[in-house]
Amino acid sequence: MVIAIVPLFVSAVGGFFLLNRGVIAPFDDVAMRQREQRVPIQHLRLLVWETLPPVDEFAEKQNHVAPPAYRAVREKIEAEFARLEEALRAEPATLALLERAQADWTQADRHATDIISVVTPVSQDQTAVTLQRFHGQVEAVNDKLTGVYDRISQKISDDHDAALRSYERSIWVAGIAGAVSLLAMAVGVLIVGRILSASVDRLVNGAVRFAEGDRQHRIEISLPPELHRVAEEFNDMIGRIHESEEALSRLAHNDMLTGLGNRRAFDDAFREVQDRKRRYGEQAALLAIDIDHFKRINDRHGHAAGDEVLRSISSLMSRNVRPMDKVFRIGGEEFVAILPGASSGQAREIANRLREAIAATPVPIDENAIAVSVSIGVATTTQAREQGELMELADRALYEAKSTGRNCVVLSGEG
Repeated sequence: MVIAIVPLFVSAVGGFFLLNRGVIAPFDDVAMRQREQRVPIQHLRLLVWETLPPVDEFAEKQNHVAPPAYRAVREKIEAEFARLEEALRAEPATLALLERAQADWTQADRHATDIISVVTPVSQDQTAVTLQRFHGQVEAVNDKLTGVYDRISQKISDDHDAALRSYERSIWVAGIAGAVSLLAMAVGVLIVGRILSASVDRLVNGAVRFAEGDRQHRIEISLPPELHRVAEEFNDMIGRIHESEEALSRLAHNDMLTGLGNRRAFDDAFREVQDRKRRYGEQAALLAIDIDHFKRINDRHGHAAGDEVLRSISSLMSRNVRPMDKVFRIGGEEFVAILPGASSGQAREIANRLREAIAATPVPIDENAIAVSVSIGVATTTQAREQGELMELADRALYEAKSTGRNCVVLSGEG
């Protein structure tokens, strides 16, 4: 028993040391990096992108709600930079890249301040130049934060590789001890070995699947308690990263005011239409939609009322198209709708349904109701293959609809 127990004791101590220092410690480091570095980086990138809508809104419409919204986001960004600077203090190279991102953010903030602090209107050209510089600096900040994110990810990958090597060494120690103690303690060694091996395998395999992009995988470990705690922390970390990635994706493809898809989402959807036409010959229709006299609504009732009109019309359009149709906001009061599989006749019918629904639904503002109408231009993919050409045809039809009295639908090619 002594001969059998001594190797087991040595292997247990050595295995625990290898697991604790070589597997658990690296995964604890992974959890720490995710909690204090990687997730905050994702959050900071999200916040940086969130500065674009209020600055754009102010530059386009002089919306006085935008500056406070921008300043609130700016405070959060500065707090996140300070938090990350503290978390990365022990990593000079990564910290230096973060500081360069912070310098770019300072420049972006200066451009944004130049825009939103203007009391009297300046020339559109000057505002456009400053806005373009602001967008460029925001992209530069995001690029450098992406570099910081990649460095942290590489550290996590290195910890994973170290854990795997330690795991392999622990298997060798357990194997040698098991061989020496096989005759006396075969059953016990088998049970203990299986429990530890299965738990560590699940932990390592879970890390591999996460590294390969599987954000839905969860690690289930009951014993030993230390690995159970690491697995739970790892699962929480994966969930937080998944939420951050989804939030970034939504922000990149959705209009903040109306919830509709933005110009980027429209471009992606149109590529799908082109693919289906090329593969299956399926045609589609495009609606160019513009709110009639929208500037007059803003002038008479204020920009808050204008925003409410945009939200109300967006909701009406979403409810009055077919389930497979998609509506996008691509400008101030400009919308487009993609109607897959729709002929010109079907497109006209859907466009008239939208127009009638909007005209029949005044938008309540305080104690008033604002009557709103839209003009719609229609074009189909049988008239043009490329996105730009089809948009031009739909815009021409829209212009004709506005020129002939507004609140009407014009099909491209009828004029």
